[in-house]
Amino acid sequence: MARHGGNLQAASELYGLPCEQFLDFSANINPFGPPSSVLQAILHGVESVVHYPDPDASDLHQALAEKAGLPASHVLAGNGAAELLFAIFHALKPQRVGLLQPCFAEYAEAAKDAELVSVWARAEEDFLPAKPELLAVCRQVDVFVIASPNNPNGRVVPLEWLAEMADVLASRGAWLVVDEAFVDFLLDQESLHRANVILLRSLTKFYAIPGLRLGYLLAEPELVERVKRELPPWSVNVLAQLAGKAGLQDTAFATRILAWLAEERPFLAESLKELGATVYSGEVNFILFHVPLPDLAERLGRRGILIRSCADYPGLGEGFYRVAVRMRAENLQLLQVMKEEIACHTFS
Repeated sequence: MARHGGNLQAASELYGLPCEQFLDFSANINPFGPPSSVLQAILHGVESVVHYPDPDASDLHQALAEKAGLPASHVLAGNGAAELLFAIFHALKPQRVGLLQPCFAEYAEAAKDAELVSVWARAEEDFLPAKPELLAVCRQVDVFVIASPNNPNGRVVPLEWLAEMADVLASRGAWLVVDEAFVDFLLDQESLHRANVILLRSLTKFYAIPGLRLGYLLAEPELVERVKRELPPWSVNVLAQLAGKAGLQDTAFATRILAWLAEERPFLAESLKELGATVYSGEVNFILFHVPLPDLAERLGRRGILIRSCADYPGLGEGFYRVAVRMRAENLQLLQVMKEEIACHTFS
C-alpha cells in the first residue's frame, strides 16, 4: 500500500502526541478550510442522509459541466479522483502504461497489471522532463499518465507538450490521462481537450474536504460511459454532492485563495532557501525541497510538525521533502523549528 501525507492517526501513534496537536504540512490541503458556503450546504443537507443520493449526481454534474464549459455528458464524478483513476484502468485494461516519475504513487498501483515504462524527471534538471523521452514512450504504450501540476514538485507540463503527446498516442489508438488534481490552485488554467485525453480532477484539495472524497473526470461521452460502468452505484454520497456544487458556485472563495497563494508561496519558498534548502520549481500549494538531513521529518514530527518525507518516491530518496503552503503564522512556525533542527544537525 502506498504511503501518503495527512495520516494524523499514524503520526499520533508514532510520536505520542494527540492528533489535534499536530501542525500538518504533509497533506496538500487548502489551509483556509472549506468555504462557509460548503459548510452551510453540508449542515443544511444533513437531513438528506436518510435518503439515497441521486445515483446520477445530476446537479453536481451540471455544475461541473458549467465550470468546464462542456456538456454534462463529458463529466463523471466519483468518490475521489483515486476511485476514478482505478476505474479508468479497469475500463481501458492497458497492457503497457507510461508514467512521468517521480509521481503520485497510486498511478503505479492502479497500473499494477500492466507493464510500466517510465520517463524520469531529475533533480539536476529541476524536474523538467525531456520532451523527446516523453514522446518516445508515448509510441510504446496504451495509456500514458501524467500529472500537471505534478506531485510532488508542482511543475506544470507545457500545454503544447501535452498536445504533442496526445497526437502521438492518438495515432496508435492510445490514451493520455492528465491528472489535474491541483489545477484549481493555478491562476492561469489551460487544459487539453482531445478525443483521446482524459482529465482527472479533485475537489478535495482546493475546497478542503478530503474526508468527503470527491473528484471528477472530463472525457468524451463514450469513455465516460465505459468508466461509469466500473463504478459502484451511489458512488458520490449526498453530502459530497451538495458540498461540491456549493464550492463550485463560490467564485469569491476561489479568488481569495489564488490571491493568498500568489503571496504566500513565494514567501515560503524563499524562506526555505534562506535556511539552505534546495527548492525546486513549482506553481501550486506545495513545495518540494532538499536538505541533507535524512531524519528531518522525524525531528519535526517529534515537535508536532508533520512534513512529507519523499524518500519513498522513486527517483528521489533521502533528504527530499514536500511541504504544503499554510497560513503565514504556521509557515513561520515551520521555518523556526526547521532552523533550530538544521542548526542542531550542523553543530552536533
